[in-house]
Amino acid sequence: MKTTKLGPMEPRRRSKYWLLAALVLLASACEHARAPSRTDSVSASITQSASSAASAASGNWDTGIGPVLLVATDSADGAYVIAPDSARATSELARVPNHAAVTLFGRGGTVQTADLPEVVDTNVCAVATLDAAPPPRPWSIGFLGGVVAPLPMDSLESFSTADSVSVATQAIRLASALPNDSAGRFTGLPFTVVAIWRFAIPSGQEVVVATLSRQINQEATPLQERTMIVAERTPSRDTTLVPAYTERSYGDEDTIESREPLAAALLGPARTPAIVVSHDFGNAVSYTILERAGDRQWRVRWSSGRRHC
Repeated sequence: MKTTKLGPMEPRRRSKYWLLAALVLLASACEHARAPSRTDSVSASITQSASSAASAASGNWDTGIGPVLLVATDSADGAYVIAPDSARATSELARVPNHAAVTLFGRGGTVQTADLPEVVDTNVCAVATLDAAPPPRPWSIGFLGGVVAPLPMDSLESFSTADSVSVATQAIRLASALPNDSAGRFTGLPFTVVAIWRFAIPSGQEVVVATLSRQINQEATPLQERTMIVAERTPSRDTTLVPAYTERSYGDEDTIESREPLAAALLGPARTPAIVVSHDFGNAVSYTILERAGDRQWRVRWSSGRRHC
């Protein structure tokens, strides 16, 4: 029997959760009841598949953010050390100095520093044990040198009930407008909101990152569809979310690609808004950096190779 890592919810939070779930389920049902026979042209034009995202050249790494990306392991003092070019990882990691000072960023905007004594390259995953006093608190991503500033992300659970329902309903609407798989197997099925995060950028826009799923319950091999949407709105002028980037994948529920935003930040001297995203394939993981290319436009700046950690 599977167990959950989550503790019991407080009564007030539990009631808010179930209210939100009920309202979002109703919204999802309404969206599919009036699902259009054709795909929304604007949404389709900004769709990017997982395969095209993965093809982003490792040469697109921004040297202004330092020589490597750090990603937290299950332990707060552990770090995966990701080289920009997986084909040259050994030589790139060898150039990382011992006892380097690193900056660690949490998804909520926290910043802390630590020492990186050395990098142990196992030819599968390069790992390091961080040294800090007091020991590091939970974090998401880190950099060695470079110019990086955090953009705090808020989760759906921190929204007001009205805002939660509004944002979740709009995310379902955007997901419903995207093209379905070529066989049309998921057409008409309701969406489940997996997670929603949002953050503000200096130019005033609010950015929302939503992950959603839907499933075909086949007894032998249940199939899933998973979608990630990056959308924007300008709160001072409009409350409607406009899609800026999407990814969608299909497959067996045990091996299908799932995505999670690890943190948002301003990267490099140009202070470009960016999102670091993890891609979990069940038996492997990879990472991408999405950057804002303009109003309502996000793109893949860099993508790592898959790692079997």
